[in-house]
Amino acid sequence: MRVWSCPSGTWEFAWTLPHPRLRPGVCGYRGFRLDPAGVHRRLELPDGMVTLVAGFGGPATVTDLRGDPPRPAASHVSLVSGLHTHAVLVEHDGPVSGLQIMLAPWTAFTLLGTGMHDLANTVVALEDVLGVRGRTLPAVLASVPGWAGRFGLLDSVLIRALEKGPPAAPQVARAWQLLSAGPRPPDLGVLAAQVGWSERQLRRRFEEQIGLSPKPAARVARLRSALRMLTGGQSAAATASACGFHDQAHFHHEFKAMTSLTPADFLVRRRSGAAGPQPLDRIPGEPTGVALTG
Repeated sequence: MRVWSCPSGTWEFAWTLPHPRLRPGVCGYRGFRLDPAGVHRRLELPDGMVTLVAGFGGPATVTDLRGDPPRPAASHVSLVSGLHTHAVLVEHDGPVSGLQIMLAPWTAFTLLGTGMHDLANTVVALEDVLGVRGRTLPAVLASVPGWAGRFGLLDSVLIRALEKGPPAAPQVARAWQLLSAGPRPPDLGVLAAQVGWSERQLRRRFEEQIGLSPKPAARVARLRSALRMLTGGQSAAATASACGFHDQAHFHHEFKAMTSLTPADFLVRRRSGAAGPQPLDRIPGEPTGVALTG
């Protein structure tokens, strides 16, 4: 567990891997307790994960940044965030706390028992997906003393849910892993041949169990590679070339369309530590967001 106290507030985070029986589909757990001095605003980037938040305190307001103007904001204490192809703005004023569960989308299909295309590019209340379980789980977790105890309870809950939920097709999980393996994801024809399905069958099952069709999923995978390279010290020009963009202008256009920032703005905000400690990423070593001032 790490705790920061600074002029911008108090920040507490605890992170752990789940039980081995849940890996690699359950990517990690993160407990958080934030008490910022004023409104905290954060840009959450496309991260290739489905995130569940079991909240214990106040709500966060989420704004979908697609469109001009952006879509209306919605406030949630506990939520499910599906696979996104663009950034969302998260804001809260006052203390918030809870537990985040980061899932590979094909595992989310099993755990949530719903078609992932219904959750793509959306953030919804946890109870809208899990019903009564979505209302009771946060309270049960909040009643357990300490992050370690809450993580252990989550292991038990998720292991049972995985045993009961609809299994994802191995071909879908394999296709997702192939898309995520490098900076230049394979196209649909190559991907289908590698998993032994027709393009039509792969597209249909992939969208059902991942949430996006293979082409936008490949965009997310390529962005993830670019974010890792930039935060690792690679130049924008080197990153654009390694990730297979036509040129640097193409890279800048795609990056801004998906993150609402230019590559240079992204790096400045990541390095500035604005509005709280950096990094606040949901998975260590994976750049998933930037804090904003104001």
